[in-house]
Amino acid sequence: MSQHQLKLDPIKTVLVITTGFLILYLVTDWQWTLTVSVVVGLSGIISKKLAEFINYIWMKLAWVLSLIIPNILMSAIFYLFLTPIALLSRVFGEPNQLNLKNTESSLFKVRNKEFSKSSFEKPF
Repeated sequence: MSQHQLKLDPIKTVLVITTGFLILYLVTDWQWTLTVSVVVGLSGIISKKLAEFINYIWMKLAWVLSLIIPNILMSAIFYLFLTPIALLSRVFGEPNQLNLKNTESSLFKVRNKEFSKSSFEKPF
C-alpha cells in the first residue's frame, strides 16, 4: 500500500508513541523516557498540527528503518546461521547430495514396490 492510500490518524500515532515511552519508562526507569512521553502526549493533544508533524516524523523514521533493518537481519542470518550450516554440511555430509553432478547414465531410480489399494486412499 502506498502512503496515499493509507491515511493514519495522527492522534493514534501520538498515543502509541506516548504509551511506548511510558512502558519503556516502567521497564527501565529512565527519566528521559517519561519526559519524552509527556511532551509528545501533550503536544499531540494540544495541537493537531503538532500531532501531524509528529506523525510525519514517526513515519519517516519507520521508512528509514525499513531500508536499514532488513539488510542487517538478512546479513546476520546468512553469516551467523546459513554459512556455518553449509560449511558443516560440506565437511560432514556426503558428496553430491542433490544429485546435481550427473555421474550415472540415468537419473531414474528403480523402485520395486507393490502398490495396494490402501496406498491410494490417503495419499497425504
